[in-house]
Amino acid sequence: MRNRNRRPSRGMTLIEIMVVITLLGLIAAAVGVAAVNMLSKGQTDASRAQAYEIAKSLDMFRVQYGHYPTNGEGLEVLVNPPGNGKPIMEKIPKDPWNHDYQYIIPGTHNPNKFDVKSFGTDGQEGGGDDVGNWEEEVAN
Repeated sequence: MRNRNRRPSRGMTLIEIMVVITLLGLIAAAVGVAAVNMLSKGQTDASRAQAYEIAKSLDMFRVQYGHYPTNGEGLEVLVNPPGNGKPIMEKIPKDPWNHDYQYIIPGTHNPNKFDVKSFGTDGQEGGGDDVGNWEEEVAN
């Protein structure tokens, strides 16, 4: 016996499929933007941590030699110290954007000491993305 009240099953219409694909695209875009923002924050945090580690090595240099390196000596003196000194660092790391860290004495942010900084994503000084061995100002 056949059931005459039963509707034949049908698939999804083209509009329903397009709506589902659009919603999936919006969700994927939102997740992608969040992932990129987290990657950028991670790179900034890693750069700041490396700058602080280099600053600790510079403090160790000062203890051993009685002064901080000059701007001319730069960070390379941590790897190749004067005389027969033992290297303080095995190598100077590159920042997460594959740029060299900058050493400035006296520092702009630390006028009584020095600045170790990365120029950030653009690799150029300024632009608001520079990161270094100083406390960030909190915007109110």
